[in-house]
Amino acid sequence: MGSSGLRSGTTITSSTSRADQAFTADLESSFDELGYLVGNEPSAVLLVDLSSRGVVHANAVARQLAPGLQLPSPLDVWSDAAGLRDLEGGLLSETTHPLSRLARTEPVNGQAVSALRGSDMGQQRQPLWVVALPMLDSPMLKSYALVVMLPIGRRKEVPPATSLDLHSRAVVATGLSFTLADATDPDLPLVWVNPAFTATTGYTLEESVGRNCRFLQGAGTDPADVDRIRRAVRAGEDVTCTVLNYRKDGTAYWNQVHISPVHGPEGALTHFVGIQTDVTGRIEADRARDAALLAERRARAASEAAEERLQLLVDASSGLVGATDVADAHRRLIDLLVPRVADFALVLGPSGTDDLGVLAAQHSTEKLVGDLRDVADGLAAALVAGPPVDVLVGADGGRLLTDLDTPEGSDTRRDYIADEHYLAASAAFPVRSAVLVPLPGRGPATEVLVLGRSPDRPQFTRDDVEVAADLGRRVGVLVENTRLHELQRSNSEVLQRSLLPDLPVIRGIRSAAQYHAGAVGSQVGGDFYDLTTLADGTIALAVGDVVGHDILAAAAMGQLRGLLRACVHDPDATPSSVIARVERLLVDLQLRTIASMLQVFLTRTPDGWDLVWSCAGHPPLAVRYPDGRVELLGRTDGNDPLIGVGHPDRHEESATLPVGTLLLGYTDGLVERRTESLDLGLHRLLHHVRVGPADPAGLVEHLVEHLTRGSDHDDDIALVAVRLD
Repeated sequence: MGSSGLRSGTTITSSTSRADQAFTADLESSFDELGYLVGNEPSAVLLVDLSSRGVVHANAVARQLAPGLQLPSPLDVWSDAAGLRDLEGGLLSETTHPLSRLARTEPVNGQAVSALRGSDMGQQRQPLWVVALPMLDSPMLKSYALVVMLPIGRRKEVPPATSLDLHSRAVVATGLSFTLADATDPDLPLVWVNPAFTATTGYTLEESVGRNCRFLQGAGTDPADVDRIRRAVRAGEDVTCTVLNYRKDGTAYWNQVHISPVHGPEGALTHFVGIQTDVTGRIEADRARDAALLAERRARAASEAAEERLQLLVDASSGLVGATDVADAHRRLIDLLVPRVADFALVLGPSGTDDLGVLAAQHSTEKLVGDLRDVADGLAAALVAGPPVDVLVGADGGRLLTDLDTPEGSDTRRDYIADEHYLAASAAFPVRSAVLVPLPGRGPATEVLVLGRSPDRPQFTRDDVEVAADLGRRVGVLVENTRLHELQRSNSEVLQRSLLPDLPVIRGIRSAAQYHAGAVGSQVGGDFYDLTTLADGTIALAVGDVVGHDILAAAAMGQLRGLLRACVHDPDATPSSVIARVERLLVDLQLRTIASMLQVFLTRTPDGWDLVWSCAGHPPLAVRYPDGRVELLGRTDGNDPLIGVGHPDRHEESATLPVGTLLLGYTDGLVERRTESLDLGLHRLLHHVRVGPADPAGLVEHLVEHLTRGSDHDDDIALVAVRLD
């Protein structure tokens, strides 16, 4: 088996010391600690001839500890050359040291020493644990002993060595499996194993000696690990590797193996010493920890995804609630999704005469928005036959498209596109994956949401389809609500305008009027204006406000204005009599209407205009004179009672106005704010009347623009401007 200097004709004796037997009781609980003790650090290995008490073989690390010392060498000489000391600092050659015990063929289960100089094991005074095992049961090495010096403390600082610590580490060191293989034989057969190897593997010394240690390998052993060990052994190098091995009973265990080459006196490679540790517990603990960490990461990722999904739905719901119309709702939706969820987004649906047009489009790359619209515009004509929404989203209520930038992925579009020319032309658009979901309301969906990602972004998954479909259901209802509100608003505006007159063309004056609903509530209300010419040429101007902001107020306003028209054309009518008569008619007709009103009569004179008016709780007229002065005509204290409160007498006021004067009648919504006084609102009104355009239409536009902005504007407004030319 090679190395004739170590051969012996003595018969094999299978003796095991009591110390060797003692360690087996602690072996199972110590295996994990063994792995940390040995780790990946190189160890110093000696083969000692017990008969001559001389070191005959050493590995590279041991030679570093005693550089220049020729082998064979007496054990004490080698110890002094290595500068080995005990923990008190005494030279081992002067004490009862572990090597002296070895010379008496006593096994050393583990004793702390330190080395003089640094080596591959560590720096100077490197703490070492000496394990010395006489190989009395080896068939060819009976008179020899294996000495292994294990490094301690390179990874972490070594705590003070107490007697208990020394004892526990001795048990650990004794639990290590040691093997010796003949390096002169190409098959590297084992020539000795220690009892720990037998306890760990279940194979006896007789079953192990003469065999290559590959008998520990099995189906689960990684060939890469085996190859790594094989290459190191062929090169005569140290190697540490953790491999899956199998015991004699077939059970698997993780074996941390450190193999060190040992050379003889002439430097020839003679043996390989293997130090093996069962680290199954540690590996399984690491795997359990890794599995727990993976499960925790997955749970956290799932939680974050769920939170992100919920936040997306919340943002969509809150973002679309304030939409002014359907187009605004579509814009808000795609702005929410790009680039947060997708690189581009489309809303497709009925548009004009088309069954499927582009209602909204957005791309994170602005220059691609036009190309995106071009691709989407041609989609309707390219679809297979059937309802457009059903064709696009498919039978599952949501379509997932992946690998669209490959020929195979592009082919999947033939499920809903029949036009080959369109397929070829649209294939150039940069998209890798897409999701198509419907936007259903309370009835069948008429719109489709399309989300796309470019090739440089991760593809959509089936989970993304579910999120998009959920979003589509919520958004679809919100868009439908917006559409219904928009329709209601349009109908209300039509109703309101039908109740208000078109201003007539009257010689001698220019006029303009507008009605605006408040920021909240219905588009109809009780604010009104009227302008008409009486039989004698008098011009009658009226502005009023029925209490309320709903359809009932609008209906009451229509009745009130009808009564007003009837009363103002009485030949004997005056502003005050008109208000008084309207109030009596409301009582006679049992119409419970409360309103403010300002009735004005204008009469042309050679020098200008005579103005007579009567007020029923209404804001005063605003006047801008030709020289630019502005003022309010009438009382601002609000003491004129409202119509409908039973006041029999109404007073009148009068004024003479020059040609070129501009009159403004208005309702309180133009000047009142919840957070400020009426005087401040009137002051602001006069300022804008003074700086606004001189023509009635321009002034009305100016006032609406500057006095109806902001959240405080929540009341209806009617205003009419007349220029006396």
